[in-house]
Amino acid sequence: MVAVDDFPEAAAAAAQHPGRSAELGVLDEVVEDLRSGRSGMLTVTGCSGSGRSSLLDTAVATARAAGLRTAAVRSSPLETDLPYSTAAQLLTMLCPPDRLGQVSSVWADDADTDAPIPALCRIFLELAGDRPLLVAVDDDQWTDPWSRRWWQAMARRLDRAPVLLVRAVRASTPEAGARDLFDGAIPVPQRGIHLHPMSTSDVEQVIRASAAEVDHEFAVAAREATHGNASILNAVLDAFAAAGLGCTARTIPRMRVEAADAVADLVTRTLRGLPDAQLELLRAMTFCGGEFDYELACELAGMRGSAAGTARRELAVLGLIDDPGPDSAEPPRPATPAVAAAVFADMDPAERERLHARAAELGHRAAIEPEALAELLLSAPPLSRPWVSDALVDAAEQHRRAGRHERATALLRRALREPAPSVDRQRLLAELAAIEVAHAPAASDSRLRQVLADAAGTGDTGLLVRAADLLVGRGDAETARRELAGVCQRRRHPSLDALAWLAEEECPPDPGLPAPELPGMPDEPQDPAQAGVLAWRLARSGYRPDLVRTLAREALTDRDPDAPLGPRIAACRAMACRDDLAEAAAGLTAVRYDARRRGARAAAAYALVHRAVVATKDGRLAAADADLGAAGEELPLHCWHPALMPYYVAAEITVHLRRERLDEAERAAAVELPLGVERGMAFSYLLHARGELRLAAGDPATALGYFQECGRILRAKRWLNPAVLSWRMPAAVAQGRLGEARAATRLIGEELELAERWGVPSVLEPVHRTALNTLAVAGTGRSGPGAAGISSVRGAALPAALSVPERRAAGLAVRGLSNKDIAEELGVTVRTVELRLTKVYRKLGIEGRAQLPPELDERS
Repeated sequence: MVAVDDFPEAAAAAAQHPGRSAELGVLDEVVEDLRSGRSGMLTVTGCSGSGRSSLLDTAVATARAAGLRTAAVRSSPLETDLPYSTAAQLLTMLCPPDRLGQVSSVWADDADTDAPIPALCRIFLELAGDRPLLVAVDDDQWTDPWSRRWWQAMARRLDRAPVLLVRAVRASTPEAGARDLFDGAIPVPQRGIHLHPMSTSDVEQVIRASAAEVDHEFAVAAREATHGNASILNAVLDAFAAAGLGCTARTIPRMRVEAADAVADLVTRTLRGLPDAQLELLRAMTFCGGEFDYELACELAGMRGSAAGTARRELAVLGLIDDPGPDSAEPPRPATPAVAAAVFADMDPAERERLHARAAELGHRAAIEPEALAELLLSAPPLSRPWVSDALVDAAEQHRRAGRHERATALLRRALREPAPSVDRQRLLAELAAIEVAHAPAASDSRLRQVLADAAGTGDTGLLVRAADLLVGRGDAETARRELAGVCQRRRHPSLDALAWLAEEECPPDPGLPAPELPGMPDEPQDPAQAGVLAWRLARSGYRPDLVRTLAREALTDRDPDAPLGPRIAACRAMACRDDLAEAAAGLTAVRYDARRRGARAAAAYALVHRAVVATKDGRLAAADADLGAAGEELPLHCWHPALMPYYVAAEITVHLRRERLDEAERAAAVELPLGVERGMAFSYLLHARGELRLAAGDPATALGYFQECGRILRAKRWLNPAVLSWRMPAAVAQGRLGEARAATRLIGEELELAERWGVPSVLEPVHRTALNTLAVAGTGRSGPGAAGISSVRGAALPAALSVPERRAAGLAVRGLSNKDIAEELGVTVRTVELRLTKVYRKLGIEGRAQLPPELDERS
C-alpha cells in the first residue's frame, strides 16, 4: 500500500483532511489497487462544503504522484443539457492535440444518441493500455445524461484495462447511490466514502494542522458556527491567518463573523451555478416568505407541473430549501437566513421591486395574512391600488399593538408613498407621528406641524384636534402654542381653543419669540376639554377649590372616545390639588389606557409621571416607583422633549427622597439633560426637587438658590397655589438655617395666606407643621451656626402665622390662664376664646395648649 506521506503533492492535499484518516486509508487502497493493475470504482458523497472536492483532489494527486495517468473534471448545471460535455472534457485532458480531431468525430454525427458510447469506451480503454488510468468527475449530480450512460458502460468494461473511476457527488441526490446507477454487472468492487459533518475533535485537529494553538472552547464554538463544514472552517482559518489572529476564547466573536461571511459566500456560489428554472422557483419561495402555498409560489415563478416538481426536488437536494414534502400543508422555505439573504443580494433593486410587486398582487388575491402582505408591499414600488394603503395601515396597527413600533413606522412610511386624498394622507401623517415619537421625535413633531398647517383648511376638525393633542402632549409648549394660535385663527373649535390655552400654561414666562394672540377664555366652558383646562388654571392660581372640583369632574366624565388627552391630564392635576387623590389617580389611569389605545405614547408616559406624583403625595411610594418605571418603558427618557423631561426627573428625585434613598436621588439629579429643559414650566419642578435634595444633603445655600429661581418662574406665570408646588416653606427652612430670619418670616406669612385662601387640609397642615418645626428648633437645645437664626425666625414668624386676637389668646394660655380667665382678660365670651384657641392649634399643627410654644407669651 502506498502511504500518502510518501508523495509530497499528495501529502499537501491530505493536509486539508485532519480527522479523515479512515477516508484517506480508502483512497490509499484504491490507488494502490490501480497501481497494481486492478480496476475499481469509488463514489465520494457529502453535503455542500463537506470536503468532497478536496478529497477527490487528494485521490488525483496521490495517483499522479504514483506515476499514473489522471484526468479530472467538474460537471456544471449549465452543461447538463449538452450531450457528452463531461466525457469530452475528459478526453481533451487525456488525448494529445493531434488526436483531438479524430476523437471529436466519434460523436459528430450522433451527438444526441447513445451511438458514440462504444467508441468512447474503446478510446479510454486504449489510453489505459500502457499506463493505469484514473478518471475523476466532481459534482457528478450535474453530469449530462449522455456522459452518465457512457460512464455506466465504462463500468461494465473495467475488467479489460486498469481504470479507476472516481466520482464526487452531493449527498441526498439520486446520483449519490452508486448501486442505483448500475445494473450490478460491474466486474470490479465498488467502494464508497461518505463525508459526515466534522465533530468537535475533527475541527480541533484541522485547526491544529494549520500550526495554530486552539482553545477547546474555540473549537466547540467553531463546530457550531460552521456546522462541521470543512469548506467554511477552512475559509475562517484562512481569514484568521491573514489577520494574524489566534484561535482562543477571546476571538470567538470574530470567528462567528468570518463563519457567517463564509456561509454567505458558499451560498452565493451555489446560487450562481443554478439553472434558471431552479433560481426562479427559489426566488419565489424566498419572496413569499413561507406565507404562500406551493402553488402560489410556482405561479409567481411562472412554473407548473413536472418542471416545478423537478426544480423543487433539486433545490431540496442542494440544501437550499427546507422541504417538508409534497403531502405537508407547510410550504417549502429557504433553508437558512443566509440562503434568503443571498437570493436578495443576487438581484438588482429594480428586479427585487418587480418581484415584490407581483408577489403582493398574488398575495392580495389569495387573501394571505395582512402582516405577510404588508411585508411584501414594504419592498414593492407604489402600486396605486386602493387596497395597498389599507393593508399597510392594518398591519402597522397590529405591529404597534404588539410593541413593534419601528416596524409599524416603516409600514406607515410605505403607505405614504401611495397616492391618496389629502385628508387620508393627513391621517396617516398623524398616525405615523404618534409612533415615531419613540425613535424619531424630531420627525414626529415635524409631521404634526405639517398636519396642523394642511388640515386647518380641510374641515376635518377631529384630525386637527388629534394632531394638536399629540403636539401639546409632546411637551414643546412654545411651538404648540404658536402653531395652535394660527390654527385657531382659521378654525374655531372649543377643544382646539382648550389645547391652545393648555400650551400657553406650559410655556416659560419669558418666551423666546413674540407670542401670537390666543382666543379669550370664556367664563363657562363650552366642552369638557375647556372644563379641564379651566380647572387647572383655577387650581394653579389657588382660587375656588369647589369650582375646580366641578370642572375637573366634568372633564373626566367625558364619554367621547376621541376626547383630547392633555386637558384630561390637566383636570387630574387639578383634582390632586383638591386632595381628590383617588379620583385623580383613576383619571390618569383612564388617560393612560386611552393613550395606549390611540398610540399616543408621549401622553401615556406623561400620565404615568403625574400618577407617580399623585401616589407620592398619597404616601404610596412603591406605586410611584412602579409608575416611573412604566413611564420610562412607555417612552425612553432620551425620547422625551427637553421641555417635558424635567417632570420625570423631578418626580424621580422626589420619590427617592421620600424613600430616604439619598444616593439614588443624587444619581437621578446628576443625569445629563439636553438643551432646552428650561423652556417650560416643568423646569420649576426640577428646580424644586433639586432644592429639596440639597436641603436634605445639608447645603441650604444652594437649596435656597434653587427654591428662589423656582419661585421666580411660578410667580411670573401666576402659579401661586402651594398645593401645586410649595416652594416658600422649604425656602424659609433654608433661610432659617442660614440665619435670614426676616426673609424666612415673610415667606412663611405668604405661604400661610395662600394656603388659607385655598383651604385644603393637605396644604394647610404641612404649612403649619413646617412653620412650627422651623420655629421650634431653638427650643430643642440645638447649637451651631444656624441655631441663632432659626430662633429669630421662630419669634418673628408668629405674628404672620396668627392673627393678633389669636396670638393674644394663645399668649395668655401659655401663661396658664383658664379659658374663663382669658375671656375676662380680653373682654370676650368663653366660646370666643375656645374658637380662637382652636384656630391657633390648627394653624400651628398641634393638639392642645400643652404644645403651645413658650414664645407666644408676650412677656418672654
